[in-house]
Amino acid sequence: MRAVSAGRRPARAARVFLRFGSTFGSGRIKGRAKPERGSGFGREACMPVVSDVAVVLRRIEYSETSQVLGLFTRGHGQARVIAKGAKRSTRSRFSPGIDLLEEGQVSFSMRTDRSEGLSTLTEWKQTRSFGGLREKLERLAAGQYVAETTLMMTVEGDAHALLYDALTSALQSLCDGAAVLETTTGYQRALLESAGAWPRLDACVVCGRGSGLTYFSSLEGGMVCRDCEGVRVEKRVVAGPTLEMLRRLECGGDAGSSGGEEVLVRMFDVLDYHIAHLAGREATSASMLVPSGRRRVT
Repeated sequence: MRAVSAGRRPARAARVFLRFGSTFGSGRIKGRAKPERGSGFGREACMPVVSDVAVVLRRIEYSETSQVLGLFTRGHGQARVIAKGAKRSTRSRFSPGIDLLEEGQVSFSMRTDRSEGLSTLTEWKQTRSFGGLREKLERLAAGQYVAETTLMMTVEGDAHALLYDALTSALQSLCDGAAVLETTTGYQRALLESAGAWPRLDACVVCGRGSGLTYFSSLEGGMVCRDCEGVRVEKRVVAGPTLEMLRRLECGGDAGSSGGEEVLVRMFDVLDYHIAHLAGREATSASMLVPSGRRRVT
């Protein structure tokens, strides 16, 4: 056995410390030691660190001190990161971690191979908390729906700057007391347009006729007339007032200026149905925003 001089500790595995400031924002690497052969630190050290602005769309408590976050960034699209030590408190500072539906300046090590797992968060500084969302339950439900559908319809590394702007605008509008369903349907439109999946509403997507449009088919990509709907299995009835409101929304008009609350509910439901069909699953938060008993009404 090799002798160790007094007062000197044996060599140990290299450690990398992540130190967080008062807002979990001044995060920076305190020291970078040479990694051991075979450890994962070598690959992590070679990863490019990117800086961007982001909104937290998903939060999972990973351990007593860490969190796994689903972010939507303006310049790099969706990102899945692990925030190591985000909830680590000290005697002088309590750290609750990073909250859902807040915006901040972010830096993280981007993995070149996304199949390998999570990127590592190195810095987070909150810029907007969107605290008004928590003042009313319906606002929070709308915020959660907007967040969930964004994750459903976007992929990692695919940037959508205009969609990011629409997302933050919708969250801020909800905070400021804007009409909840009106704001949500406006974001549904932005989300579908960003994905290139806004449905055709002016004519039948099968034959091109502009009359007799009574059915909506997500698979076909829009309205279907009476003559063409017979052989389509996937379809749902859309009433005339609902179709009129959808056309108004498509043209950038005020969806809440006519038709009333029930037509807004039906319009929301048609667009939510379309999003669910495209994404392959329903948004669980939709029933929190609009109870199922009020939906699927023709």
